[in-house]
Amino acid sequence: MSIKFYAVALCALLLLPASAYAGGFCCQLSTGTQEGFSSAGQISLRLDESYSRMDRFQNGGSQVSLSSVLKDPRFAKMNGVVPDVMTMNRITATVGYAPTDRLSLNVSVPYVINDMTMFMFMAGMWSWGPMEQIHDLGDVSVTGTYRIYQDKDDHPTTAINVGAGLKLPTGAISYTNSKKKRVHAHMQPGTGSWDPILLASFTKMLSPSFMAQAGAHYEIATANGYGYKFGDTAGVDAELRYNVTDFMNVSLGVNYFHSEQADDPDNKYNGRDSKRLTDYSGYTGEDSLWVSPAVQIMPFSGASIDLKFQYPAYYHVPDIEHVTSYRIVAGISYSF
Repeated sequence: MSIKFYAVALCALLLLPASAYAGGFCCQLSTGTQEGFSSAGQISLRLDESYSRMDRFQNGGSQVSLSSVLKDPRFAKMNGVVPDVMTMNRITATVGYAPTDRLSLNVSVPYVINDMTMFMFMAGMWSWGPMEQIHDLGDVSVTGTYRIYQDKDDHPTTAINVGAGLKLPTGAISYTNSKKKRVHAHMQPGTGSWDPILLASFTKMLSPSFMAQAGAHYEIATANGYGYKFGDTAGVDAELRYNVTDFMNVSLGVNYFHSEQADDPDNKYNGRDSKRLTDYSGYTGEDSLWVSPAVQIMPFSGASIDLKFQYPAYYHVPDIEHVTSYRIVAGISYSF
């Protein structure tokens, strides 16, 4: 499925009469539509599509132009490589099950589609061309969360969850192009590593129309079979959600993301070649702050359609880096 599918479905739902929908946060909580609350025996199915566009260059805390990067003497030398535009599409299917009111288990299976155009410095000049599309299964994640606190047993309005999980090395790490050359590490469908995941979340109904949510995650990167390590990642998210009508919520979120630098000690992915902006591990790692407006539609009890736009309001990177300009995330889910 594509972003177009979600956009059309969302527009269609907005035109339906309000009487066709479940009513407000109260009903959403009782059917498990809202994060942080679930019922024993509940099963949830979700499909998400994330589209990220990378056409921005950052040097420390400042944005720099493509032309200035192409003039940088680090890259303007034989076999130098500078990316132009990279798009990353991730379609993720998630199945969840709640054995009890407090425990939730989830399995997420992603499919990755990556495209990139880039410049290569050959014979004293830059040439431009597309890279072959990469599409394959990504890394499967298995997580579990437990509700350590709720304010009341019947229809709780406050919940605190903690959780843990593991990202499995199911995605390819030696994906090659038609010339049998291994593609860039961060274009690979998978990481090839077993990465522990730590989770925490907080949900609070402030009023019948307002809900606050916050969460944090930490992923511990380990080295894959080639010795490559992608770097630990951490994130903190905060969101305020408003129930506009019985069938629609809008929200505004702020997301902080941190990534450690990658490491390629055995140079299996050209991670020690500083003239390749696409590969050198020194051109990885970031601290960024994102603003995320979103809309959610509930067509009937237990179901939802979500559309979110994410824009980076702040970036800081260790050195020059190719970074994300914006991200669109769309999803559909059903709990029963």
